[in-house]
Amino acid sequence: MPCNCNSNASKGCGCDFNVRTIGVSDVSNVTFAGNDRTALNWTEISVPEILCVPEQKPNIENLDQVYVNIELDSVNLIETPFAYRRYVLFSFFEAASGITSAILTPLITAINTTVAAVITPLNTITPLLNTLLTTLGTLVAVPGVPALITTVQGMVTTVNTLITSINTATTAVANAADNLIAAIIAVPFSPDLICAALQALIEALNTLTTVINSILGILTAMLNTLTAAAAAIGNVAVTTAVGLVTTALTTLINTTLPPLIAAVIAAITAVLDILAPVDCTQAYAIAIIPNAEGTCLSGRKLIIEGTLKQKVVYTAEVETQSVHSAHYEIPFSAFIIPYANFEGLTYQEGIEVYDPTNPTVPLVINGFIVGSNQVIEPDLCEEFNIDTYIEDVFIYALDPRTIFKNVTVFLRARVATVCS
Repeated sequence: MPCNCNSNASKGCGCDFNVRTIGVSDVSNVTFAGNDRTALNWTEISVPEILCVPEQKPNIENLDQVYVNIELDSVNLIETPFAYRRYVLFSFFEAASGITSAILTPLITAINTTVAAVITPLNTITPLLNTLLTTLGTLVAVPGVPALITTVQGMVTTVNTLITSINTATTAVANAADNLIAAIIAVPFSPDLICAALQALIEALNTLTTVINSILGILTAMLNTLTAAAAAIGNVAVTTAVGLVTTALTTLINTTLPPLIAAVIAAITAVLDILAPVDCTQAYAIAIIPNAEGTCLSGRKLIIEGTLKQKVVYTAEVETQSVHSAHYEIPFSAFIIPYANFEGLTYQEGIEVYDPTNPTVPLVINGFIVGSNQVIEPDLCEEFNIDTYIEDVFIYALDPRTIFKNVTVFLRARVATVCS
């Protein structure tokens, strides 16, 4: 096929008929001897070209030498799809499976029992406040009493709301515990389901803890308010009526409730302690696997753009047999699939994972440990230096005006810098 060199005069008479093929890096065929994969980031490409001698140059009689130099124009690290298989960590399976109904149910029962012991004395407050309201109703003509009646009515609402909140939080704990047991025994074994139920139970326990811990503060505020109001009014009957309530509140705050509240907190802590070994931040292990083409995609790809700068020296087909040279610049592109690296994750070998077919014996894989529902993001913060090598140059004169040339290029990527 003849070359139209006139259209490419600006590029040293490169031929319009340029054929290029780009090589493919397949690191999945490399046997890894350790976790250092940085030396395995490479690709090899062949750049075949049919070149024509510039019009101003004489015909070729004999090819003498060819010089090739690689000049890189850009190197960009981009994110690409990747394939992986997810396994349940054996340690997560053991820890979650250890939370059985036989263990958890008695602990939830203990919470219910201790909470009931706290509510019992709280239920005595509302009748005392209602009795106080009745007495204050007979003293409404005393200055300050109407305002005190409104305050006491608010206290009744506060106590009732407190008791309701405690009961609601206790019920939420029991329901969350049931859901957790159901998630653990579900088939197939699902850390995502377990961790969602586990988090719900922890949040319910924390809510109950907050409500229980607020009891003494609420009662102390009521005690201080009633004491100050009675002192401000200065009426003996009011002081006597209020004194009956403040005496009862003082006993609850200082004597009755503290050990009962401590028992509830201890019961909650006992549940949290058995939940602690289930670490949802390390629930799975992932292993990169080849895709349908057999390429071990890593989620990252280096796109390399460069130019082959070439000089062909030849003896001219003239009487003097003078030596001439022709210069060519051929752009090329290639890609390298670097080793897998993900944000916040570290490659590990010998990870024990759960085998559903034999739950008592773990499988061992190499890969990355991830949390439940954790997003896996390729790390694009690394920068690479590219080493370039000319592996082979083949050149052949097809006729006095055209040359076939093939250059085999080896490109290797080395980590230069990592983001802090």
